[in-house]
Parts: sequence; structure tokens; C-alpha cells
Amino acid sequence: MLPRKVNKRQIGVHIDMTPMVDVMMLLVIFFMMTTAFVTVYPGFTINLPQAAAKSQETQHVTVLIAQDGRMAVDGRPVAKGELAALLTGAKNAAVSIQADKEVSHGQVVEVMDEIQRAGVAKIAIAVREKGR
Repeated sequence: MLPRKVNKRQIGVHIDMTPMVDVMMLLVIFFMMTTAFVTVYPGFTINLPQAAAKSQETQHVTVLIAQDGRMAVDGRPVAKGELAALLTGAKNAAVSIQADKEVSHGQVVEVMDEIQRAGVAKIAIAVREKGR
């Protein structure tokens, strides 16, 4: 067998990618670290005043509405007319309504009206995330 001639001009140039990958990783880490320290309102430094009054604790109340129309407040059964009287003392409460998906829209609105009549302003309707 005859030895093959190697043409020097056909030899390709190889660029080592390892240093470039190292630099890219350092840049990714740098940007991850700097974005962790970004303030919510850049350019605003606010020094809040002090007050003698304590911050208000928000009470959380859950109203359950079953498919057959039965209601419960934090697990205790309640009649329709008793809801407003029960929540009258909880003006700063956040009320979450957990209604069965088969309950009519009108019934949920009636419960929301009763909660508003009690003076509660924070009302939320609980839902379950799709796929769960």
C-alpha cells in the first residue's frame, strides 16, 4: 500500500469552546445575582413614618356553600339569615367563598350581598386550579 499524501491546506481549524462556555456561565451567574437585589420601585427610597397604632390583623373567614344549598362558616353550619349577623363584628375580615361548582350563580350573589350587608369589604371567591 502506498502512503497517502496529506495536503496541508485541508487541515481544519479547531476552536476550543470551553473558555467561551465558562465566560457565558459567569455572565449568567452575574445577571442572576444582580437581579435578585433589584428593588420593587427603583429610584424611590421611602422612609416610612412611625405610628403608635398597631397594624390591623386581618381575620380570614371561609364561607362554604354545598351543592344542596347548605352553608357553613369556618366549618360551622349556618342558616341563610344568620350569616350577616355572624359577620357583623368582623368588619376587617377577608371572607373567602368556597361554593360547589353546581351551586347557582344567584345563590352565590345572595351570599355576597349578605356579607356586604354585614360591612365586610374584602370578599373573594375560591377556585381550584385546572388540572388538579
